[in-house]
Amino acid sequence: MRTPTVLMLAILAAATTGCMDVKTHGKTLTYDCSGIGKGWGDCTEKADAQCGAHNYAVVSREGAAESKSDDRNTQMKRTLVVTCN
Repeated sequence: MRTPTVLMLAILAAATTGCMDVKTHGKTLTYDCSGIGKGWGDCTEKADAQCGAHNYAVVSREGAAESKSDDRNTQMKRTLVVTCN
């Protein structure tokens, strides 16, 4: 009696293994890659990790050393907004 139960559980576990995929379809995510030493690659790596490699559409991309603070230092501000496919 114990063997068929264990066998049935093993079959069910094997059958559902491929169905455990987490989908983020349509999810909009915002990434901040501001600061010295960071770049757009930091944002795209995060998007790849959450949506899948290049499995997203870029909604907006703003920044890249465009604003200056009061002391005239350039601020490296970057924001990437994506929607997972």
